[in-house]
Amino acid sequence: MLRRAIFLALLLAPPAQAAETLRLNPGASTTLRLKENLSTGYSWRLDTAASESLDRVAVSDGGHKRGAEMPGAPGEHVWIIKGVAPGAATIAFAYQRPWEPAPVETRRVEVVVAPR
Repeated sequence: MLRRAIFLALLLAPPAQAAETLRLNPGASTTLRLKENLSTGYSWRLDTAASESLDRVAVSDGGHKRGAEMPGAPGEHVWIIKGVAPGAATIAFAYQRPWEPAPVETRRVEVVVAPR
């Protein structure tokens, strides 16, 4: 029984993803594009509870960009990240349906804000 529970927990857990690191000058910004398919109900959201030191960056929702003209074709979600104050921040994103309790995928972005 315990083995089945562990197997089920591993099966249902969202896939872990290595964090990527961005380096920004204070005041500089960059764009992050995450693939998504809104026709499935899934979309990316900023997970503020899993993020750290968000006072060092500004994260803006750049909206959804449609993919191919075919119905149901995947597109992307655009996020604008701006360096505000020197230091490091971790931005966490969750890919999930709004009515479901857990994401199917997560993405972590480490941001280092420092003059070059």
